[in-house]
Amino acid sequence: MRAEPPEELPDSPQEAFDDSITVALDTITVRIVDPAGRPILGLTPEDFRVLVRGKEIPVVAVDWISSEGAAEPHAELLPFEEGATPNVPQAGKLVVFFVQADLNPTRISGQMRMRPYTRDLLASLHPSDRVAVVSYDSHLKLWLDFTENREAVHDAVDRAMIYSPEAEVEPSEFPSLAARFDEAEARRVASPEKALEVTAKALAGLPGEKTMIYLGYGLGRFGTGGVRMTPDYKPAVKALSRARVSVFVLDVTSADFHSLEVGLQSVAAATGGTYASTFRLPGVATDRIARAISGWYVLTFDREALDGIEPGTATVKLRGRRGEVLARPVSLR
Repeated sequence: MRAEPPEELPDSPQEAFDDSITVALDTITVRIVDPAGRPILGLTPEDFRVLVRGKEIPVVAVDWISSEGAAEPHAELLPFEEGATPNVPQAGKLVVFFVQADLNPTRISGQMRMRPYTRDLLASLHPSDRVAVVSYDSHLKLWLDFTENREAVHDAVDRAMIYSPEAEVEPSEFPSLAARFDEAEARRVASPEKALEVTAKALAGLPGEKTMIYLGYGLGRFGTGGVRMTPDYKPAVKALSRARVSVFVLDVTSADFHSLEVGLQSVAAATGGTYASTFRLPGVATDRIARAISGWYVLTFDREALDGIEPGTATVKLRGRRGEVLARPVSLR
């Protein structure tokens, strides 16, 4: 029998954002998937409803973006620090594997169980997709900068799982995570939530959407009152949103249910990703993620359509179509 949920759940995605993020956007990124996790293709502006404070904002254009097609056309939405690399569109997706390592038997066994499925997930990526690897155990660690070398990625994930000795990571050619990764701050990180924030800050200077595959066992803290999110949680979600990172969680815990899965589900929902347990059907979980991350839609609307509307969080719905909408909550002002 499934256990009752904890008494105190983490903030919902909208609660985490209502008083926090102000992003002047004329686009919204969404993934639309069917019950099997397959992207629904061929959608047009008429298939979408974007609502702010209950008022609909007309969608004037829809672009489908995938590794097989052109790079994202709206890559220049984020502000960049002085001296940062120009926001040049790149072919292929940027994917980060985040390994939450722990030698507890119920956790390391799940990481080991995922090894062949991780290889399959890597094989499903487009050849032009670039992958980096970070982990959190005693602190945040960078194992591999963005590369198209799938064997190097799989080896880095293996090393991240078992507390291997760290080695210096040379920055790759643009785009590079290592070039912006703050090693000193990473060594001070003392929670997985803070590790997510520091990783997101390093990714924020790179153009376009990023996908994070989170191989982990939990977020938050369990106590007498149930699961509570730590003070590091909201800053992590804000940083992930600013960096345009969607988190797709593969829960490696060897159990049908556990308390800290609530935090994993929350960060996935808050960033436009998905959550899946890998205990019973790891192959199904990785297949669904492989399909879901294969592409996304960029919805474009006219800024003037917001005139006269109170600032609020945009909600994306389908009109006359069935499908799940995966999107980060975006506060429009």
